[in-house]
Order: sequence, then structure tokens, then C-alpha cells
Amino acid sequence: MSHLTISSINWLSDSGDANVTLSSDVATVVAFCFQCSYKVGQTVPNLLHPVMVDELESPYLQDWPADKKALAGAERLECHGSYGYRGCGEVVDQAEGLVQARGFVFNFGDVPAGAETVRFQFDRLDLW
Repeated sequence: MSHLTISSINWLSDSGDANVTLSSDVATVVAFCFQCSYKVGQTVPNLLHPVMVDELESPYLQDWPADKKALAGAERLECHGSYGYRGCGEVVDQAEGLVQARGFVFNFGDVPAGAETVRFQFDRLDLW
């Protein structure tokens, strides 16, 4: 599993809660970290945890033409609300529920059976 680099930390409380900006090779995200003990510049395992998942489904139906599937299933990741993200990514481990998008691996715990690509939306991202 690859690693992510912590590029900044915004401390939210004296108890160590923080918003942590993480960089992959192609993008950045901000994740919440409870009792954060990380430091700027540190690398962490590439495994992030979506919270309050509103959507996790195939972006297309199986009988769609290949060009329509490619368009609907194109990899993307964008901010959603204050702390969430939405996008589309490749299922990299069906059994573990892992999805990769823009260089980040998200642990959904469960993904639709047989899906190679999923569309997702969640309200918060956690770093453990």
C-alpha cells in the first residue's frame, strides 16, 4: 500500500483534534483526525475512512455501451460541503470495500457486489 504525505495540520482543539491536509501524487484532501499525533511532513498509510456515506453505487448499468460506461465511470474527486467529498473510483479490493480515486484509497467497508467502479458521496473523511 502506498503512503500519503501530511502537508498541513489545522488544530481544532487542545485535545488534539485536527483537520489534516494529505497529498497523494495527484491531489490533496482534508481529513479529520481525532486526537491527532501526526506531524507535517510525515507519511501515513494510504487508507482513509469515509463517514456518513450518502451514496455508494455503480455509476452505470451493465447494458450500457462501453463509451457511456467510460464517461460515467471516469475517475474524479471533488469537495462536497464543508468536509465531504464525492467522486468516482476503482474498486481495488471487493472483499475489504476499498476504492481508489485520485491516488487515495477509501475504506467503505462494503461496496456493491460485482462493481468495478463506484460513484460515491460522503460528508466527512477520517484519518485514523
